[in-house]
Amino acid sequence: MRGKVFLFDMDGTLIDSNGVIEEIWHRWAGRHGIDGHAVLAKAHGRQAAETIRLFAPGGVDQEAETAWVNEQAARETKGIKATPGAKAFLAQLEPYEWAIVTSAKRFIAEQWLAAAGLPQPRTLIAAEDVSRSKPDPEGYRKAAQHLGCAAADAIVFEDAQAGLEAGRQAGAKVVGIGSASHLSHLADSWISSFRQVDPLRDPSGGFRLQF
Repeated sequence: MRGKVFLFDMDGTLIDSNGVIEEIWHRWAGRHGIDGHAVLAKAHGRQAAETIRLFAPGGVDQEAETAWVNEQAARETKGIKATPGAKAFLAQLEPYEWAIVTSAKRFIAEQWLAAAGLPQPRTLIAAEDVSRSKPDPEGYRKAAQHLGCAAADAIVFEDAQAGLEAGRQAGAKVVGIGSASHLSHLADSWISSFRQVDPLRDPSGGFRLQF
């Protein structure tokens, strides 16, 4: 698999934040008498505002609920850590060769990356930088553009269905990562961690992934 740049999802891809995310959404669902497991089935990879739009009962102030979820996330950094091999993988890249595309707000993404001990990317496309949440491809197309190439020349790393679909719709090559291998049909390749892949520099330019 060859590409010029790498585009990374954050939650579940570069950082292990699943415990925090699940706790917050169960807490939110409990406030409204909603099945937390049903919420989580749709929440992974989506912006908080989009998840709340899908599940909030009628008459609820969705903007206020979104702010509540984001405030909870901003406070919760305990237990957040880098996924296996992520730090070593990023260390091999120059700042102009990679970006993060996350459904989190920018201030949350920056706090969580710091908590995980990962570098802050030069290019970070966060929730407030796009008009549509994943699975819409807007974020990945915008990130590739910021790095000076077409999405077709990018390799996306994703763990959630919404993100995998976003990468595919953007026209990028997609590598799935994590334990949800039942989604492997949405990816060009699947790995359990970054320890299973190396970004080798191609003499003709760009990278060749070695699995």
